[in-house]
Amino acid sequence: MPFQDTYFEPKSSAPPLAADGHEPQDQTETAPPKTSAQLAQPTADELETMMLFLRRARDRAVVIRENAPAGSYLESVLHRTILGIDQELAQLKYLLAKSDLPKSSPTRMRPAI
Repeated sequence: MPFQDTYFEPKSSAPPLAADGHEPQDQTETAPPKTSAQLAQPTADELETMMLFLRRARDRAVVIRENAPAGSYLESVLHRTILGIDQELAQLKYLLAKSDLPKSSPTRMRPAI
């Protein structure tokens, strides 16, 4: 299933309220909604940032799992979490290897000698 088919924005039936319970006065500046085509085209920089975040989360989960009692529920949950993060990292590496991603900056090859 393509990524764009799985994305949806949560819809709220009630308007947002201010902290005091009254409706806000001015809401003239609202960002235009993004289409699914805009959301489904990640750049290489965004993927690298996500991979950095996932690597740090995985490292933190490994440290916590090492300090958890052996055979505990926490250890089993962290084991499954680490496996899921590994799978996500593999998928992001695959996306980075695809040639149809927009490049962050154009690169030129040096002239042949």
